[in-house]
Amino acid sequence: MEVAILVPLIFFTAIVMIIALPFYFRHRNRRLVYEAIKTTIEKDGTVDPALVAALTTENIGPNADLRRGILLIALALGLGICGYFLPDDYSGPIVIGIAFIPGLIGIAYTIFHFFIPREATV
Repeated sequence: MEVAILVPLIFFTAIVMIIALPFYFRHRNRRLVYEAIKTTIEKDGTVDPALVAALTTENIGPNADLRRGILLIALALGLGICGYFLPDDYSGPIVIGIAFIPGLIGIAYTIFHFFIPREATV
């Protein structure tokens, strides 16, 4: 293969893998949980509702929004700094403009953390 074809192929394959792998692993984890519940029901005939609730709900801590917000704001700052130091006149402002997307989402998560109370999980 030529390098001109190989580089974009690797780049777009990496993007697809970064997006698809979390979905796959989440699906696999849910399937394992449901199979464990099914096996318990087949063995004992009944299952504790508290166990099912604990296995099927996602435990999101009270500071999850703040963590996500800080990470997205840091990503936006990193992209903005990268865009500032790019030598091309057109690519710098474009990267800085793209940096606004995770930055504004991070600010929204941070606002959610302070204005929408969340109960602590066990």
